[in-house]
Amino acid sequence: MITIAQMSLLTGLDVHDRDGDRIGTVGRVRQDDAGRPAWAGVRTGLFGRTESIVPLEGAHLDGDRLVVPFDRATIKDAPAVESSVDGSLTPGDVRRLCEHYGLLWLGTENVRVLRPRLPGRRSIG
Repeated sequence: MITIAQMSLLTGLDVHDRDGDRIGTVGRVRQDDAGRPAWAGVRTGLFGRTESIVPLEGAHLDGDRLVVPFDRATIKDAPAVESSVDGSLTPGDVRRLCEHYGLLWLGTENVRVLRPRLPGRRSIG
């Protein structure tokens, strides 16, 4: 789990998928409504011009790299979103990203709680 204290360390780190493959580097880190790190932009492509959004739920630091619990294809196929000037995601974008990554989205348009759907787990909370 990525903490608030670690959030400032993420930008520029290499991002690796669950299989250990390098995907790109961390761009902008987006917070949830409580100020916790919730999403990271992963810059990919030849010059890092493409950015895919990946949830930080279930991610961890491994030395000087960020490891996320998704595979490369899932991250690269994430829905495109347009951030507002302050970098926040719209509730609709959050919902689409959660659906893409198989995350359960609980809450209203103003409150977002993200939890991964784990096999064999019936309830979340």
